[in-house]
Amino acid sequence: MDTIRVIDMSAADMSSYAKHLSDCVIVTHDQKLLLQQRPFNWGKSAGNLNIFGGHVEDGETPEEAVIREIKEETGGIIEPDDLIFLGAVTEDFTNHTELVHVHFWHDKNNTITGCYEAEAVSYHSLNGAISHPKIMDYTVWALNECMNKGYFDKFKL
Repeated sequence: MDTIRVIDMSAADMSSYAKHLSDCVIVTHDQKLLLQQRPFNWGKSAGNLNIFGGHVEDGETPEEAVIREIKEETGGIIEPDDLIFLGAVTEDFTNHTELVHVHFWHDKNNTITGCYEAEAVSYHSLNGAISHPKIMDYTVWALNECMNKGYFDKFKL
């Protein structure tokens, strides 16, 4: 099954996607993986565990969008140089019509103040997160990308 498609950004037609989203894997200052679980009244997303982020607004770059979304959803303040692009994916969940720009950020300056959209869920291990029964496929992809690229190496995950 083709649940996740990694998109080659150099060859992609950006106008062919109905929506653009920009999401972020977050490691907290104390080296925990921070994810969010959607409320159980969120329709088809009810109870899903995923990374933080949201829609790219008109006139925004994906980087600007994820910086704004993380501030809105966690209070976290991302310095642009601290944001690492992991890749862009589509999901069968949306019939591959939405492009998700996925990033990584370590909140080394302890700027996160809470979780203001869903329920915050912290993990001390990558395996603990990946074994969650309702983790989104693209979140598993993003966590594996972080691991494969060595972004978790300096943390206790």
